[in-house]
Amino acid sequence: MGRAYSILVIADGDAAIDAAAGLRALGFDVTMAGSRSAAQARAFEAVVSFSPVRAGTAADRLHLAVGDHAAAGAGARLQAGAHPIQIAARLRALIRLSVLEETARMRAEDARAAGAAPAIASAASGQGGVLFVGAPCPGFLRLEHALRGAHVETVAAFSTFTAFDYLHERPFDAVVLNTEPNPDLAHTVCSAMRRNTRLYHTPAVLLTRTDAYNGADEAFARGASDVVSARADDQEMRTRINALAAERRRRRRAKALLDACRAPAFLDPHSDLFTPGFGERHLTSLLAHAQMRGQSLSLVTLTAQAPADCGPAQTAAALNQFAAMLRHCVRAEDMAVRHDARRFWLALPNTRALDAQLVASRVAAIAECTAYEGRDPQRPFRLEVRSRVSEPAPGADASTALALAFGPAPAARAATG
Repeated sequence: MGRAYSILVIADGDAAIDAAAGLRALGFDVTMAGSRSAAQARAFEAVVSFSPVRAGTAADRLHLAVGDHAAAGAGARLQAGAHPIQIAARLRALIRLSVLEETARMRAEDARAAGAAPAIASAASGQGGVLFVGAPCPGFLRLEHALRGAHVETVAAFSTFTAFDYLHERPFDAVVLNTEPNPDLAHTVCSAMRRNTRLYHTPAVLLTRTDAYNGADEAFARGASDVVSARADDQEMRTRINALAAERRRRRRAKALLDACRAPAFLDPHSDLFTPGFGERHLTSLLAHAQMRGQSLSLVTLTAQAPADCGPAQTAAALNQFAAMLRHCVRAEDMAVRHDARRFWLALPNTRALDAQLVASRVAAIAECTAYEGRDPQRPFRLEVRSRVSEPAPGADASTALALAFGPAPAARAATG
């Protein structure tokens, strides 16, 4: 079920009670409160409100409003009666987006302090448009007209083959899937998008012929972001799709800013991982932010060792290949650092040790199945990788946290050669 985010659900009544129960079943740590208790919001990672909240309370936190009462400044809004799976997915997306943006901001500040000038290309801030997928129908014309009013381009793909060609040619801010005449096909496309790392965060909106959609449970379980009726008026259609598209553009801008921070002076030339100097500078910022926000932060340390008889040149080449692979095993907001030739560390914002262990296990699995060419071409070898996961103590500075993370305590064997 993933990360057990702490959520405050604000409202009185059956709708909020049912939603809270559904979120608990999906792995969230949920606390219920009446609207008068909204000031408690600061103790939680996110707020879901089913009733209006005053500015200066929950509206100042990451806020998802359910119903037609969304206050100004709310982070996002879902329709009344939103499915718990939809609420959960939207919460996870909003929390991760918040962490991504905060990390990008801090990393850019650290890069500037270290003498770089990170800037994102204008294309990263532009609109990618909306892709309509499915059989042509009057709903498509309504969608196109509604989005034209917001100066958003709508591209039509009347088959899934054409749709995925488009999706691999250019970025889209959202995909709208026609559920008529075949809702199963729309659900399948949702699943395919969630299995694709490039498309995982692209919103998928189902367009239905009627206001009520009987397949909503399955749709949200497959990864749909929202369900919109083709009967909705232009304003509602435009607002709901554009809200998701705007979040996609924010994610794209934050990732572009993180990429812009990868100045050559901060990177190991053999692996493209961050150097220890910049890594420790940025870890200082991450630790301070985690303590201020009450968030967790985990470190994963990795030590790689090659067999003694494989040859020094071959060992160096294998270590460089392993290091270059590490960057692709973590999220955009995570930081991968080459501590020295054989030692590496990962900083994972808003991640507890239990979840960080999954990252260490993923690296171990890759190391376990990767063979490198040895001195004797007929005898390839594997690296032995030992990992250790830790959560720095509150108030620990970067050098102390790293010293403890690489400390002499026994490390679990992650992969053996």
